[in-house]
Amino acid sequence: MKKIRNSIAVIGMLLLLMTACSKDVLQYDTSIVKDFVIQLNGEPWSLNTGISTKPIFIYNNDGDFFANYSSHYRFALDNGKYKFLATDIPEQMVPSPVNLNDLIIPQSPNADQAVKISAAMPYESPFANKLTMNILARTGVLRLKALDIVADPSYTNIKTYVKVKRSGYKVADETFVQEDLTVSRSKKTTSGGINYTDDFILFQTDAEVNNVSILIEFMTDDLVVVKTKEISGSFPILANGVTQISFNLNDVDTPIIENYEVLINGVAPTAKQINQIK
Repeated sequence: MKKIRNSIAVIGMLLLLMTACSKDVLQYDTSIVKDFVIQLNGEPWSLNTGISTKPIFIYNNDGDFFANYSSHYRFALDNGKYKFLATDIPEQMVPSPVNLNDLIIPQSPNADQAVKISAAMPYESPFANKLTMNILARTGVLRLKALDIVADPSYTNIKTYVKVKRSGYKVADETFVQEDLTVSRSKKTTSGGINYTDDFILFQTDAEVNNVSILIEFMTDDLVVVKTKEISGSFPILANGVTQISFNLNDVDTPIIENYEVLINGVAPTAKQINQIK
């Protein structure tokens, strides 16, 4: 009986020792992610208290999706190499988990979705250095604004087509998919074009070759096209900026609108920029 009790005691000690060793291994192989900051266009950003949004996406070094976390809490990861992303609109930017290398955010066909997401930041545990995830706007706004004071009752709908050169944003390497695409939107007018204004959210252009161009259709209630006008030139889109084009919709005998005013972030473009637009 004494031998049995001794055997049980030995087994118990071995189990305790194994458990302790397992805890030591777990502590050794896991690190707490605690020293990180999130910015939005270079300014400090934090998730409001009580909001359940999860702005942080984590991928294995090979790009496989690993996890999606809130920034409210600290979390632990097995030691290894990872890539971190942050976005303040996660449901729109990463609607479903995919490999990072396959994550392409498309240009909204209605030009009504901003794209804001950080670079894929490499991060290796144990996490000794501070990680900064800077959420950057990858889109800007094209604003069309009518200056008319005389209405044209021949139409009640304005459909605008914007031809762009970029159809998507590839998150893994911060590049754009270079592809011709036309986005469009219709807007009702009860004033024959007076006070018409509309905003189109488009990928930043970065270079003159990527500038966007504009075609407008004027339609009846039955969507019959009564006239079509093109705005001459092409226009840059700045990340997190506004390119405003002000013009008359209803000038007669002007299938091509050449008289307009351009403001980029509220400032008239330089002579060089005007030449690029024209």
